[in-house]
Amino acid sequence: MAELDIFMESIENKSDATKKQYKTQYNKLFKLTGKPIAETSEKKILEILDNIDNINAEQALLNIALLVRKLNKLSVTQLENLREKNKKTLNKSIKEKNVNLKETLPSYEDLIEYMNYLYDKEEYTDYIINYLLINFQVRNQDLDFKIITRKRESLSDLTRNYMWLQPNKLTYIRNVYKTARYINTEGNNSGYGQKINIITEPKMISAFKKVLKYQKNNEDAGTFIPNKSSIAYHLQKSTYKQLGEGKYVKIIINHFRNDIDKLKEISENRGTSLNIILQNYDIENI
Repeated sequence: MAELDIFMESIENKSDATKKQYKTQYNKLFKLTGKPIAETSEKKILEILDNIDNINAEQALLNIALLVRKLNKLSVTQLENLREKNKKTLNKSIKEKNVNLKETLPSYEDLIEYMNYLYDKEEYTDYIINYLLINFQVRNQDLDFKIITRKRESLSDLTRNYMWLQPNKLTYIRNVYKTARYINTEGNNSGYGQKINIITEPKMISAFKKVLKYQKNNEDAGTFIPNKSSIAYHLQKSTYKQLGEGKYVKIIINHFRNDIDKLKEISENRGTSLNIILQNYDIENI
């Protein structure tokens, strides 16, 4: 079996999007090494990575090298040292970007006002997207869900997300999101599993009833994401000043940065450790 096939088999539990990304990065590194990665020395891999100008691109290739070499029980000490060095550089870059973001990003109150404006204008799909971004700090793919009215429908396919609409509440069921399942560099499944949130906000329940009616009548107003392959683009268009989900979560974390319980809730919602939340998303990290 070819090295790529063995590697892809080892990450079978990752999301389709992540597997596609890893395969792309593997092929890039394979092209640079000119032979199977496991047959390439750490020294040679370091030389190759040293010629990559963009540190994020370098980290992506480095991660593949680490995974493949660990899969083959090969030494990774030098590669791990480079990863730690790059983390420090990336953290410095994050701090520099945060200086600018702190001065230009709108406030949390602006996001709330915009969300309520969307509801009043009967822009229900955009209202729902903004509500979920603000209250559950969801990522792009979390918003690819099916509206259902019977619980048993959520059990028919565990490879998708659902919004179960009931008379007085919504049950948001996420089976597919960035960290639902992932294999860490030690080869262990470190995913967060299925997430379920209960929503009782009357406006949300009303908005979903309207959207479901539009969907049953095949009206455009019932469409959240017209093209699933460009979900990030469609979501960004729905947000305040087209900021997108990444900047939304930065604004929210900055607003609640002194509320540890809220930060833990955000960590749980994102499926991301509190340390990563504070390091990568806190615009006060300068």
